[in-house]
Amino acid sequence: MISGGFARGGLNKPSQKRHLKELYQVKNDEPDLLTISFTKEDRQGITPEHDDPVVITMILVNAHLHRTLVDQGSSADILFKLAFDKLGLEEKELKAYPDTLFGLGDAPIKPLGFIFLYTTFGRGLKSKTLSIEFIVVDITSAYNALISRTTLNWLGAVVSTPHLCMKFSTEEKIATIRGNQKLARKCYNENLNIRGKGKEVNVVEF
Repeated sequence: MISGGFARGGLNKPSQKRHLKELYQVKNDEPDLLTISFTKEDRQGITPEHDDPVVITMILVNAHLHRTLVDQGSSADILFKLAFDKLGLEEKELKAYPDTLFGLGDAPIKPLGFIFLYTTFGRGLKSKTLSIEFIVVDITSAYNALISRTTLNWLGAVVSTPHLCMKFSTEEKIATIRGNQKLARKCYNENLNIRGKGKEVNVVEF
């Protein structure tokens, strides 16, 4: 679980205080959310009785970014440096990120900065595009990016790990993004190898 990011309401204390104040305000208006459910059809092609993470593909900078981990426990959206470079982005585009991240390894991580990137989940009419604040870190990982609970909440997404998919509402009703179980297991094994041998295995596929 990664701690840090923009979940507290921003980087400066005034915005964080406003966010905290809003949390304690009682609001009577409830959002009109569609009912989202999962069925046995959503588990088709999935090996049963697994404990694999949800690893999806999203569209980032007009590229299909595979190896994206849906991390419901983390508060920061992460883009790893190798993927950042392969997407054709430059460090001069980054904004300063003054805080430290915890949970990406044995020691605290000082990010290179953060960047707003348009990110699309889903396809065609059943899709949503958000401008996400990705924090860029220069460490080795089997993943290209991590999507946090902050973005999942903004997206209105519901994640089912037994079904290895997530769903969210769009103007065309419910969109479904399925995880890649084979790739999820590959990433997990590669992360184990990285911890033991320091291999660099990030891949951006277009």
